[in-house]
Amino acid sequence: MHNVGVFRHLVEQPTRVLAVVKANAYGHGLLIAAEAFLAGGADLLGVHSWAEAQALRAGGIVAPVIVLGPVTGAEAVAAAVAGVEITLPGMDLVREITAALGEHSVRAHLKVDTGVNRQGIRLQEWPAVRELLKECPQLELVGLASHFADIEDTTDHGFAEQQMAHFEEFASMLAGDGYPDLQRHMSCSAAALVWNRTHGDIARVGVSAYGVWPSRETRVSVRQRGRQEVSLQSAMTWEVRISQVRDVPAGETVGYGRGWKAMTDSRVAVLPLGYSDGWPRALGGRAHVLVGGLRAPLIGRVCMNLCMVDVTHIPTTQAGDAAVLLGRQGDEIITPEMLADHLNTIAYEVLTLPGPTWSRVVA
Repeated sequence: MHNVGVFRHLVEQPTRVLAVVKANAYGHGLLIAAEAFLAGGADLLGVHSWAEAQALRAGGIVAPVIVLGPVTGAEAVAAAVAGVEITLPGMDLVREITAALGEHSVRAHLKVDTGVNRQGIRLQEWPAVRELLKECPQLELVGLASHFADIEDTTDHGFAEQQMAHFEEFASMLAGDGYPDLQRHMSCSAAALVWNRTHGDIARVGVSAYGVWPSRETRVSVRQRGRQEVSLQSAMTWEVRISQVRDVPAGETVGYGRGWKAMTDSRVAVLPLGYSDGWPRALGGRAHVLVGGLRAPLIGRVCMNLCMVDVTHIPTTQAGDAAVLLGRQGDEIITPEMLADHLNTIAYEVLTLPGPTWSRVVA
């Protein structure tokens, strides 16, 4: 709730704040996150797929929901029945959806491509889309959306400026064709933090709603622009219980390939998770977990269902103790950015590592 409250304060009314809960809420749990964000001041929710929107409705969420990814014609009909808004990402799907709607009416946001070359129509395609919309009044155009290609990986926002200008060109063209009041939205977490001009009518907030900065460059950009850096609070703690603790005499090895050798008499804790549980094999010998409020290094290879850590320096460790993979324990913390550095990836991917088999609880 804290992080959405930060953005609700940052984004001036009447702009609405959309909290993105796609990909099982970036690994945090779809319904848990949705309820927390709405309680924290979010005005609406964004998902990638109809299946996610359907799960929100089935879970009792009645707030406005926008499907930000593609939907089929049949899914557009289901969204219409559920009162869920959809996105029109390209000509082919516009044709499919208009052919499928029949008597059903659905509210839609037109995605326009301003430089990502992933989803969205181009300027020259608008006349054909306009004719399809005229032929199908059940497809009600209520929003205009786009997405930044390069706003969080750099402190040079020249390309983002070009995208904004292109977006405004789209908006002017649609206004001249009878759509002057569309809800405009283009922001992501980085854009919302760095650049008020991107907030539009709806400010979309993704990874930072979960307390994670989009990138180091985003923090630098905030400072360069003289903006006050906001206080984000990481929402995820990922922990397991130690399954056993083993004494390993000096000279013996641990794990497959005998990749770690005890140089002194050692104690090794076995954790009941491995790469099949979303804990990457590449972390072996690189990362730490927190045990007893101290850092314990991963040793040997991460196995399919198990991994091992050295707890020689934490003598009170015993089976059943909590081992924190991500989050805070005592004065120590392991952040998504730390694990991302070990894996040569981004914090976004780290947050989605815990699959759907993990239990998610509100602490």
